[in-house]
Amino acid sequence: MTSVGKTMFPLANGIKNITAMKARYDQLQTQLATGDKASTLAEMGSDRYFDLALRQRMARMDGYQQSISTVNLRLEVLDTVMSRLDKIESDARAGAVSGGGTTGINFQTTPTLAASRFDEVMTLLNTDIAGRYMFGGNRTDSKPVSTPSDLMNGVGARAGFKQVVGERKLADLGADHLGRLSVSTATDTVTLGEQSTVFGMKLSGVNTTSANIAVTAPGGGPPPALTVQFGTPLPAAGDKVQVSFTLPDGTEEQIVLTATTGTPGVGEFQIGADADTTAASFGTALTSSVKHLAETKMVSASAYAAAGNFFNGQGQQVMRVDGPPFDSATGLIAGTTANTMLWYNGEDSADPRNTVTARVGEGTTVGYGVQANESGFLNLIQTLAAVAVQDFPDSDPTSEERYTSMMSRNAARLADTKDNQPGSLAAITVELGLAQSTTGAVAERHTAHSAQLGNMLEQIEAAPTETIAMEILALKTRLEASYQTTALLSQLSLVNYMR
Repeated sequence: MTSVGKTMFPLANGIKNITAMKARYDQLQTQLATGDKASTLAEMGSDRYFDLALRQRMARMDGYQQSISTVNLRLEVLDTVMSRLDKIESDARAGAVSGGGTTGINFQTTPTLAASRFDEVMTLLNTDIAGRYMFGGNRTDSKPVSTPSDLMNGVGARAGFKQVVGERKLADLGADHLGRLSVSTATDTVTLGEQSTVFGMKLSGVNTTSANIAVTAPGGGPPPALTVQFGTPLPAAGDKVQVSFTLPDGTEEQIVLTATTGTPGVGEFQIGADADTTAASFGTALTSSVKHLAETKMVSASAYAAAGNFFNGQGQQVMRVDGPPFDSATGLIAGTTANTMLWYNGEDSADPRNTVTARVGEGTTVGYGVQANESGFLNLIQTLAAVAVQDFPDSDPTSEERYTSMMSRNAARLADTKDNQPGSLAAITVELGLAQSTTGAVAERHTAHSAQLGNMLEQIEAAPTETIAMEILALKTRLEASYQTTALLSQLSLVNYMR
């Protein structure tokens, strides 16, 4: 008789299968609860390599997005400051173009208003974000410009702008107020010569409408001189001699003297009985006109020249008159931290935008550094400072013409035609706007790319709820059947088959 045993029904295999199904059942329940396919990288199998690569890429883009967020915050602050500076420049331009009229009120309020604008500009250039200063290039840990009061008035032995501009005025005027020029007359010839190669007015030309007046262009020296000679026949009434000058700020001015047979008035010389008396009258008229020009338009030009030397630009030094004495000074000398206020303390780079950069994407870097010594800021600062230190007393006969000269120079220096020049406020604003536009476009790409990577990562990591639920139900049914079968097998005995 054939024997019946449990070897025909392998219980151990059934239990093993049940254990495996139970482990899978537990795993599926965990996936359903967490939404993840695996709790460890080891459980992911070969997908873990793709998972790590995707996460690393997303982490880099998160870092770029954080950098973009920081850059955009700084660019927004810069844009706000630049907008205000542009408004200050626009207001100063409007005031200069209109002239404001030459009245006592304007004589007093114009310098005061310029000083107020100067203070605001310098304060804006010290703008910081959480202690990071924005207008000193890559030197962000300290204020890029000195305080307005210190710059104007000086500190201790360190001269401020008011002192420097006063010294330059003396050097340009000279002791006799002839703009460092000399007028001499010898018989029939008048000679106008320069006394300094650096200061005062420079001779740039001479011409005449008369065939009876001989002129020689500036030459000889240094320093150069020009001559005007009267011979026979004498000039006729109405004949003119024009002498051209270059003032300390580089602008051009002319003196025109007209011959007359009567008593000469302003801008006229008398035709005498001979060439010598005519030359003497011309020399007197020339001296008077030169002095007037020096005390009015040249003094205004001198203030701008001093501003250009004191508020130095990129790659330049602060310069001041080498004196005392100042009215006979012969040259400029570099200011030092011991004797002169240095207005700018930031980075001095020829490429300001690239002094501060940020990498915002793979192969994409934006530069958004700004230096207060760029030409746009400098032009505004120098213009405001030159006006702020002026004094136009009603009792001074030169006040009206000096005021008019200052306003005409302001209008020229602040003209909106300069906006298209490199380093202008408008150009800087455009360049910063381009940086902001670039970061915005890159941020959009990062957002789209991160979404794509997120979808790919979800396919690798996320557990499909519907599929898992169906598998759990199927596995549950199999487990229940396996439990029942195994239970029956565990009770199987030969006795049950014996009769």
